[in-house]
Amino acid sequence: MFGLFLPLLGEGWGREGLDCSHGQGVGGIPLALKNCCQTFEDLVVPPGVAALCEAGLTTGQDVFERRWSWAEGTGPATVSVSVSPSGEIVEGSLVTLTCYSLSYLTVNYAWFRGTTLIGTSQSYWIYSITDKDSGEYMCKATNARGDTNATLTLSVSYSPKRVMVTRPPGEIFEGRSLTLTCSCEANPPVVSYTWFKRSGTADSQIWTGQNYTIEHISTEDSYKYKCRASNRLGSAFSESMPLDILYSPKRVMVTRPPGEIFEGRSLTLTCSCDANPPVESYTWFKRSGTADSQIWTGQSYTIEHISTEDSYKYKCKASNRLGSAFSESMPLDILYGPKRVEVFSRPSGGILEGHSVTLTCSSDANPPVENYTWFKKSEKEDLQISTGKSYTIKHISITDNYKYKCRASNRHRSVFSEYTRLDILYSPKRVEVSSRPFGGILEGGSVTLTCSSEANPPVKSYTWFKSSGKEDSQIWTGQSYTIEHISIEDIYKYKCKASNQHGSAFSEYTPHGILYSPKNTSVTVTLTCKAHANPPVMDYTWYKEGESEPVAYGQTYSIASITKEDIAPFYCKTDNRIGYDYARPVPVTCIGKAQVAAAGIGGFCGGLATAVLFTILWIR
Repeated sequence: MFGLFLPLLGEGWGREGLDCSHGQGVGGIPLALKNCCQTFEDLVVPPGVAALCEAGLTTGQDVFERRWSWAEGTGPATVSVSVSPSGEIVEGSLVTLTCYSLSYLTVNYAWFRGTTLIGTSQSYWIYSITDKDSGEYMCKATNARGDTNATLTLSVSYSPKRVMVTRPPGEIFEGRSLTLTCSCEANPPVVSYTWFKRSGTADSQIWTGQNYTIEHISTEDSYKYKCRASNRLGSAFSESMPLDILYSPKRVMVTRPPGEIFEGRSLTLTCSCDANPPVESYTWFKRSGTADSQIWTGQSYTIEHISTEDSYKYKCKASNRLGSAFSESMPLDILYGPKRVEVFSRPSGGILEGHSVTLTCSSDANPPVENYTWFKKSEKEDLQISTGKSYTIKHISITDNYKYKCRASNRHRSVFSEYTRLDILYSPKRVEVSSRPFGGILEGGSVTLTCSSEANPPVKSYTWFKSSGKEDSQIWTGQSYTIEHISIEDIYKYKCKASNQHGSAFSEYTPHGILYSPKNTSVTVTLTCKAHANPPVMDYTWYKEGESEPVAYGQTYSIASITKEDIAPFYCKTDNRIGYDYARPVPVTCIGKAQVAAAGIGGFCGGLATAVLFTILWIR
């Protein structure tokens, strides 16, 4: 290589014009020598003798010619360098560099890389050569008369190394394009580039070529990317390059601690999202109707003593320097015991007596009410009467006119409604007449009769009647009836009629005691019939002596305003289921001035006094 020679092995050295025999060069390369003289490393040229050698080196088709001449007292005439192995130098091989020179004086050798001395032997060995050993090497041959040097450039072949992925400087924004470039050092050059992305723990091949471009890059492209460079000597991978893709907040969501939300406790809502760069601010909103109102700033929002009034839909807004995004609205399912427990009736309003009514218990509760219980208020306590959301009373009457309430219960607590009284509609009842003044009424005075009753709705009209013989005659309308200057001619039985839209009812007849001085004095005789019997007497019958038809029935017989026609003996008949008996007749007579006598007790016929005769009759 490079026309370098070892000293030729053969005959001695010749002079100019002398043909030399062929010698053998380095590695058995044939040398064609012409007009040559064989020399040795320590050849001493006699003083005044000039040696001229001309040689040709044949390697293949190329012929290199060199001429050397020595003059007495000069340094090495020529220096050459050889390398072993002589072919391609592959990284990792043992490489030997050898320096040769022509000199008649002793030669010292030195090896340099640049200006750095690296060896002082004729040969320089590089063990396990690397690409860093590529470059120019210089051998300096020195004898006592001077120095000469020669250089050699080594080219080391190696598989790719220092493979790396690069991208344009600056930030990577979502939606834009990005080109990744694979670069490395290799000799011979890289013949293929292959791209991979890491998903989890596995790499997947995605592209071939020195450049890999991602159009409209997004967070879904946030993998680690690496490339593989290959030449005929091998392959090498780059380090993985993560992509720091910048984007505004996305996947914004509101979270809360797991489990149920109980009224009265605290609740913290947290806003989370995916954003790069990180979120700079969080803003909270609640929805009331169709409008959102801002309520807080910060990543978390805490509601102390939560109640049903906090049952809104909540959402948050996350913002960074690239933009903002909202979460979905989160409704709060707040659990609480029954509240606003109320009783409703159907039909509403007044309920006509005799009809049906259904009471319904309603409440607000979460979870919903599990059971309803019905109560009615008695004088001293509440009585449980039914269970279920509704309670029906059929054929309602005023006896059902209690106060009713219900109790609503879920697994958190029980709550009672207020009492509800039913508005039962009915026609007047318990119609009564009262008088003022109370008791006896002095003739000539006045008396006011008042009609009262129970009715719902209240009585609309009152009508007054008096009993005159066999028929009633209407005398007045209004709740009260006043008789001025009362006299015995007003001694009737009075009654009133109370009416509303559902019906009417009458009072009982009410007689009135009018106080007045004696008038129309007369005598009344009362006869009483008594008997001992077992079983007791069942029937008493009165007879007038001489007549077959009874004059009266009952244990007593009264004769009012006795006249002469009534003067006669009277007797009674008693009966039970065993038999009957007659009493002895008792005579009733008038003595003198219309005096009446019966068994010795007297009075005056038509007089002012009244005499009563008791006659005891015995069943014999």
